[in-house]
Amino acid sequence: MLAVILEFDVIDGMEDQFKAAWTETTELIYQHFGSLGSRLHHSENGKFIAYAQWPSLEVYENDHYWPVDTNQARDRMRSSLKTGKPTVLHKLILDTDLLKATTYTAVNSNY
Repeated sequence: MLAVILEFDVIDGMEDQFKAAWTETTELIYQHFGSLGSRLHHSENGKFIAYAQWPSLEVYENDHYWPVDTNQARDRMRSSLKTGKPTVLHKLILDTDLLKATTYTAVNSNY
């Protein structure tokens, strides 16, 4: 499992366009290139940070040829960024996974 941490520096006033295009682009990457999806976060410095998961580094690094009809979403996302592309902050290979889908609930708790 691979996690890719990306930073997006969005042009002021284009946040809604970015989020809509990011959502569409992320779905296309999932459908066409084998990703496991992504989560978008808004950081305290005003930038957006995405955490994208991939089954492996090899799948992430495969050549990804965007079908012509999918370029518009990616181009809309890029046009909302100050530099035109996100910054890859980290590529993290999974070591130990203790992430849970729900919070802990003690069934037989004496509390």
